Amino acid sequence: MIPTPSLRALPKDVILKLACSKTTPLSLKQIFTIGRHVLEHKDRKALLIPAQFLHSELPIRLSQSVKMINSDEMPCGMGSLPSFRRISNRILEDISVLTQISKPNNLSQEENFTASLRILLKRHRYNMLSVGQGFKELLESTGKRTTDFCGEEFQNFFDKFYTMNLGTRLLIGEHLSLHDEGRNLVQRISPLLVAEKAAKDAKYIFEKHYACKAPDINIWTQKKRIHTLYVEENLHRTIFEVLKNSLRATYEFHHQNKGPLPPVKLIMADGDEDVTFKVSDQGGGISTSEMPKIWSYVHSSSHHSPDIQLKEDVGHYMELPLHGFGHGLPFARLTARYFGGDLSVLSMEGYGTDTYIHLFREDSCPENLPKVSKLNEEFEEFVHQLGSSQHECNDEDVDKYPAVRAIL
Repeated sequence: MIPTPSLRALPKDVILKLACSKTTPLSLKQIFTIGRHVLEHKDRKALLIPAQFLHSELPIRLSQSVKMINSDEMPCGMGSLPSFRRISNRILEDISVLTQISKPNNLSQEENFTASLRILLKRHRYNMLSVGQGFKELLESTGKRTTDFCGEEFQNFFDKFYTMNLGTRLLIGEHLSLHDEGRNLVQRISPLLVAEKAAKDAKYIFEKHYACKAPDINIWTQKKRIHTLYVEENLHRTIFEVLKNSLRATYEFHHQNKGPLPPVKLIMADGDEDVTFKVSDQGGGISTSEMPKIWSYVHSSSHHSPDIQLKEDVGHYMELPLHGFGHGLPFARLTARYFGGDLSVLSMEGYGTDTYIHLFREDSCPENLPKVSKLNEEFEEFVHQLGSSQHECNDEDVDKYPAVRAIL
């Protein structure tokens, strides 16, 4: 790996210090409160508060992601594959940029910092899709099948990796939304309205793929006026992925029969602790032996995985194929669990599947950030191999890296 100029400018000791630092999990209530403070003051100076937090927090979270890729926890030696080397390289470049930007203490500095976040968010999305290319390289290099990588070690690692990056995307997205659109992502939402939109979008994607009318999605709830603090996009994505799977299963199980396709049912219940959705379909169900595969990041029920052309400006999850990408359901479960909720599946082979989505209503529940292992030989060796031209960081050098100085 040839170090880029930005990597050469990042001292090894800075990387190690960031990787040793602890993340600061936030709750929905804290994110919401900061956002409301910014919006209610109607003064752009209020944006300095979240900007200063991100200035010190993002380099730590990004360094944790690099440490995970280049650790003994990384299964099957995947960290050495070209795609994961490139991901590590790009993340380190982002850390280099962030650590050398001055802490935002005025509007000009905040504008400069936010401009960097816009670029970072695009690169972050690209990195996450690049993981799929890494899986492809793993299969090609080992000659194994996707079913060989459904083990607990493999799943646990990528659950942790994607969870860390889910939080990174949320914090950046929240700040950009406040800065560019004057609204916060974390707000008091109507789960029913979100579910209705997800149902409409899932049917649209289905009809675009199959070129036929989608099964009906019947939504029922005893109490329509339910509101809870949450991220609308996260809930939409979770429900959307579940409904998309149910529509597809229903079609493939029944389309050769004459007559209309049976509807998919979506029930919403209001509990003291949870808002819960139950999605029921008659799509033939899943056998017991196949159940573990639905949570696999590499297994796909598609016979041919699509070649997704990755671009730096890769867009929304709605632009991904109906199936075959392999990340829909496991990522939906991570999203549901991020603030204390969950997603579970019960199936009857030969009939259909019930999927339960739980939103935890305790808004003081912090982000479900993974525990990252301590520094290990693999990561330290990776850092020291970044290039001999990188210098070591002494006390005077720390002044050049405001984000690092803030955590020391």
